[in-house]
Amino acid sequence: AENLLLDSDMNIKIADFGFSNEFTVGNKLDTFCGSPPYAAPELFQGKKYDGPEVDVWSLGVILYTLVSGSLPFDGQNLKELRERVLRGKYRIPFYMSTDCENLLKKLLVLNPIKRGSLEQIMKDRWMNVGHEEEELKPYTEPEPDFNDTKRIDIMVTMGFSREEIHESLVNQKYDEVMATYLLLGRKPPEVSDT
Repeated sequence: AENLLLDSDMNIKIADFGFSNEFTVGNKLDTFCGSPPYAAPELFQGKKYDGPEVDVWSLGVILYTLVSGSLPFDGQNLKELRERVLRGKYRIPFYMSTDCENLLKKLLVLNPIKRGSLEQIMKDRWMNVGHEEEELKPYTEPEPDFNDTKRIDIMVTMGFSREEIHESLVNQKYDEVMATYLLLGRKPPEVSDT
């Protein structure tokens, strides 16, 4: 949970990609990635795995940690942590709601095939408190606006050429040129007079 950040719009940003994987549907992964306390059992077993199922386990660890203030599986050393994860037993704090507990029971499942899918999790009762009557719609990225001449003009005054700006944006390079363009499009934070 230490690598989850909130931006000014309360969107979660994941930080610290020291070691990560890129997942393609149908291709199993075999690299141990992430922090051991958040790692799924199949990682400790050295098995090939599907990315989403491992991520669902990690989401369970994160949820448990955010709600309870402690990790569901912990140990004095890696061997002890591994044993606890592979047992899959964790304590439910007395103050945790039944709905939250039920969601955790979908996330922290030893067998990855029986673990909840991302769609099941998004439809879970606890996830939708206050939005029960709304239909679940998939998130779609808004189409980026790469034709903001005001931003491009500012970037030219900063030393970027129009050609490199165009090339970076059209090819979505996610380099310093595109980062500058995107940052210039952000609304400035409100400043208080206190």
